[in-house]
Amino acid sequence: MQTVAIRQLLGSDAAAWSAMRLESLVTDPFAFSGSVAEHMTLDVEMIEERFSHPADGGINLGAFKDQELVGMLIFSRVPGQKQRHKGRISALYVSSSQRDKGVAGMLLRWLFDLVKRDPTLEQIVVSVSASQQAACDLYRSFGFEIYGTEPRALKVGEVYIDSHDMFLQIADLNAAI
Repeated sequence: MQTVAIRQLLGSDAAAWSAMRLESLVTDPFAFSGSVAEHMTLDVEMIEERFSHPADGGINLGAFKDQELVGMLIFSRVPGQKQRHKGRISALYVSSSQRDKGVAGMLLRWLFDLVKRDPTLEQIVVSVSASQQAACDLYRSFGFEIYGTEPRALKVGEVYIDSHDMFLQIADLNAAI
């Protein structure tokens, strides 16, 4: 049995990432703002390009077990001169077979190790569906704090989902991990 390895995603990981993203949207429709229909409009070549040439400050991470993608995390810098000090976590997902094994925490630790080297990054933000208590607890365990809750942030069919907006100051990272 091999351990889980974390690394930056490559263009060659695009098909596996696309399949995992689709799995996440089907398995946890209340957890993500994207939809299956929206995901189906993406072609693998576009994803390959994104992973081969990440946007400025972008980090695309994968967790691999036995060379199979079992977890993912997307991080991007917030655009605009006045918000450039922030980064955003999105699309953190771990396959059901690897949940409760620390994979999400490994992805976050890897991300934190990368971003704390950037002196221009001061804060990380993430929006978490209020229905995803395990995700909220995970982020809190790393020092994230809720600074607001958006009521009815998502609408899936006729169901509304609130979203917690959370933040972490980079200066607080060393104390949290």
